[in-house]
Amino acid sequence: MTRFLLEMLTPDKTFFKSEVDSVIVQSLDGSLGILAGHSPMVIGLEPSMVTIKIGEETKVCSNGEGFLEVRPDETVILCQTMEWPEEIELNRVNRAIEEHERKLREAKTIAEYRLSKATLSRAFARLRVKSK
Repeated sequence: MTRFLLEMLTPDKTFFKSEVDSVIVQSLDGSLGILAGHSPMVIGLEPSMVTIKIGEETKVCSNGEGFLEVRPDETVILCQTMEWPEEIELNRVNRAIEEHERKLREAKTIAEYRLSKATLSRAFARLRVKSK
């Protein structure tokens, strides 16, 4: 299988950079798999899980909202946050879920509701990655 360069960036650092066989992300329109030679594109990403295949190895990480750009020579993922499963603290995630479920129920404005909903999406994505 032909490999391609995948670079994953947050505002703070280069999270991951390596030649990979494939990457699967959750776009605003659903699940999307990228292989070498994919057509150039830019898409928005939902807070979810990124799955990376390198040979027989599969790596997963959580991602916050962001973008994926497929270029002829590489694929770049830009997200506000990204975490490997071992970096995720389960107690912290569970507390965030409880807190933002409460805030969602008590939201008085559309902005408060959307913020709590987005934070819950990130927390549930982190929980899915941690349980993998």
